[in-house]
Amino acid sequence: MDNTNGNMYQKNTSKAFQIESTNDLLKIGLLLLLGFSALFLRERLKISLQLPGHHGFEFMLLFMAGKTLSRQRYAMTISSIGASASAFLPLFHFGSAFMPITLLLPGLIGDLILNKTGKHNYFFIAVAGGLAYASIPLSRQIIMVFTGIPFGSLLTGLLYPFALHFIFGALGSLAGAAITGKFAK
Repeated sequence: MDNTNGNMYQKNTSKAFQIESTNDLLKIGLLLLLGFSALFLRERLKISLQLPGHHGFEFMLLFMAGKTLSRQRYAMTISSIGASASAFLPLFHFGSAFMPITLLLPGLIGDLILNKTGKHNYFFIAVAGGLAYASIPLSRQIIMVFTGIPFGSLLTGLLYPFALHFIFGALGSLAGAAITGKFAK
């Protein structure tokens, strides 16, 4: 629209927040829903494997699928925010008040690793997903040291839970990237 000089008005919007359309808002909403779904599956699939971190497979599968399909820079972080916010709902029965904090870390760390390096081959995605999900026992160990609140899987040591969280997180993120990689091209 022209002003009285005949010149166009100067654009006064900021590009600091990268949402440009309702399409982006829809993607963010779906990523938040993926986080909720990951937590819902974790709560409702009470498969008694007696292995720490075995829910990392479906958790990281959903997070990596969301990152691959949405192509948002911080897609895993957004999904982690959805999972973390969902942990406050009375629908879920977690025994730890620190669950929302520990649920934020996998998405944040996964995004940081993948965005910082820019490598997206399957091996690197598996390593990044494994390290991201292995942040859960590390954060629990830190919480246990500072608060004295015991976490059952960490009472015998950190190595076993860390290794299994890494393995299940790596397998889940590899599966998520492999399944959605066919659709994202």
